[in-house]
Amino acid sequence: MLSKQSLTRSTILKMGIWITLVIITMTIVNYWRIMSNLELQIVEQLDAYITDQVHHESSLFTLSEEDHVIFKQEFLFRLKQMGNEVPRERFHKIFQAQEDGTVRMHPHFFHGFQQHNSTAIIKSLTGFIGQNITITDDMIRRIVIIFDMLTTFGPAWTAWQDRFPNFYVNLPENISLTYYPNTAWGLEVPADFDDREEFWFLIAEKKHHPTREALWTSVYYDAIAEDWMVSYVTPVDVNGQHLITIGHDILLNELFERTINVHLEGAHNIIFREDGRLIVHPDKMDEIREKGGKIDIPNTGDPHLIHIFQQVTSIKPGEVVINDTEYDEYLAFTKIKGPDWYFVTVYPKSQLAHFAFNTARFILIVSVISLFVEMTILLLVLRWQVTLPLQNFLSATKQIAAGDFNIEATQHLPLSRCDEIGELAQSFNSMAGQLQTSFDTLDTKVIERTAQLDDKIAELTQTRKELVESEKMASLGGLVAGIAHEINTPIGIGVTAASTLADRTTEAATAYDNKQLKGSALKAYFNIAQSSSNLVLNNLNRANDLIQSFKQVAVNQSNLDKRSFAVKKYIKDTLIGLKPHLKKTPHQITVHGDEQIEINSYPGAFSQIVTNLVMNSVRHAYPSGKTGNLRFEVKLDSEHLIIEYNDDGCGIPPENLAKIFEPFFTTARAQGGTGLGLHIVFNLVTQKLNGTINVQSEVGVGTTFILNLPL
Repeated sequence: MLSKQSLTRSTILKMGIWITLVIITMTIVNYWRIMSNLELQIVEQLDAYITDQVHHESSLFTLSEEDHVIFKQEFLFRLKQMGNEVPRERFHKIFQAQEDGTVRMHPHFFHGFQQHNSTAIIKSLTGFIGQNITITDDMIRRIVIIFDMLTTFGPAWTAWQDRFPNFYVNLPENISLTYYPNTAWGLEVPADFDDREEFWFLIAEKKHHPTREALWTSVYYDAIAEDWMVSYVTPVDVNGQHLITIGHDILLNELFERTINVHLEGAHNIIFREDGRLIVHPDKMDEIREKGGKIDIPNTGDPHLIHIFQQVTSIKPGEVVINDTEYDEYLAFTKIKGPDWYFVTVYPKSQLAHFAFNTARFILIVSVISLFVEMTILLLVLRWQVTLPLQNFLSATKQIAAGDFNIEATQHLPLSRCDEIGELAQSFNSMAGQLQTSFDTLDTKVIERTAQLDDKIAELTQTRKELVESEKMASLGGLVAGIAHEINTPIGIGVTAASTLADRTTEAATAYDNKQLKGSALKAYFNIAQSSSNLVLNNLNRANDLIQSFKQVAVNQSNLDKRSFAVKKYIKDTLIGLKPHLKKTPHQITVHGDEQIEINSYPGAFSQIVTNLVMNSVRHAYPSGKTGNLRFEVKLDSEHLIIEYNDDGCGIPPENLAKIFEPFFTTARAQGGTGLGLHIVFNLVTQKLNGTINVQSEVGVGTTFILNLPL
């Protein structure tokens, strides 16, 4: 046991206190050093992780886009190569009419068939043509080309059924061809199904998607497949005509599971669209499923999630990792190529602090244990190497102090040691001898030897200090049916008249050849020929008018030139061009307004508007043939050009007033009205000229149209 005044105890205690302070200081320093290093490492790790993860997830979508490009190019090439050829015989071998009014692909194309000049068995193909569809040569060409391409592209594409379950192509005439393993879609779909009402068709329509680029749908949950899906569709147009829409579905369960389950320790991943639509969140998947994937982050009421969305979408390009000090976390993000979804990893900084704290605690514990071991070893070393020899010195000193110079008093001194203690022992022994022989000079010798002893003790203390070592330590068709219906009547009449004329011509020719043709019969033939020819000509002209009107329906998409012109003069010039149409009518047309009013706009659109308004009044406002007064007035306000047009005709009944701008609405179909004139005016004013048009009418008084156009 060491006494409280023991040199060894005091030395060990002081060294322990200082070393403990050093350990605590180094632990704190190491904690901050570890935190600093971890922050650098986690930024690099997050950068590498988010880049690798998104690169892996993007491959699924980029593969889809590349395959659509190849399919589109091949379709257009085959369509051009086919030219005007109509593979009607092949079409009838592929499709058969059904009793429910549809036309569907033969079932054996789904169950399995062998291609011509090939031993391969192809199956899983189905096709559906909706009820009462008039199948044209153009449709047949597209259908046969798509069928041939699906036999090749379908099996190749759906080889990864865990990712791409199907491949389908839609025609805008309510026609669909699909390659769908284990699902006979075209055979099982109800007869009254119309894919033009489905979202995958509607999003590819021109009016909803004027850029005509390929696009990704919103994410949706398929309850039958029990899987999250997204669809990729590519509209294909030629010369402004929508020919087909290429599409397929992508299964997202694996992507969602990887996003939720594969993450850095302590972090979590989320996916959302640029517009705020939430796609994947580990804590909101049930809510996302319940709402059909239609959860917008700004409407969730979750301030943390809203903050993440705002931070990610507002950051400048090029940054991958955001140091979010408000919520004390890192946000690593990038976009998944294809649908351009944001993939975000949220990493709380508390994970770093926890790791750094655990590491520092481990270092502290190891250091304390090391300190205890070192102090124990040092205690033993000091005891055997210093304390015991010093105790022997002390004992010998007491004996000499008592005047006992017997050599036995020094017999336990470590005289054999070669270190400072040994030297001290030898010196002490020599001193004792000298004391014995030089007692008279004892005081002087004691002082000298004491000084030597102090030096040796200082050296010993330094040696003890040198014995301690420091510790080291070392992660995106109804209009066609209407015009077809309108054209059907005049063309049908024309075909009937032409057929009658052909039959009578054949009969007259036979009678002539047999010399049995009489004058009365010839005269009757001429009468029939004249009436049939007139009937054919009139109805062909009627069909031509309908077609020309149909072309004008899309006039807002034409390339009309924009220039500056005097409005009043241009209206007058347009009315001069209408004189051939108005020469049989007694109506008076006047134009009022300032001659100096000019506008930089589309004169072609103004011409069509004036023409259609005047012809509408001429045809419909004066059924009794009375003289009418038609009046234009042009005027300006601060920001708009205002054109008022009115007639004093019969007016429009209130029940028809709300319908006059609808396509094909007419009250004079029997007199040749198409119902497109005012519809064209409405489209030109609202779409081409970005203005508004209002109508006021009173039965028996007249009708007024007011056009308000921005300057």
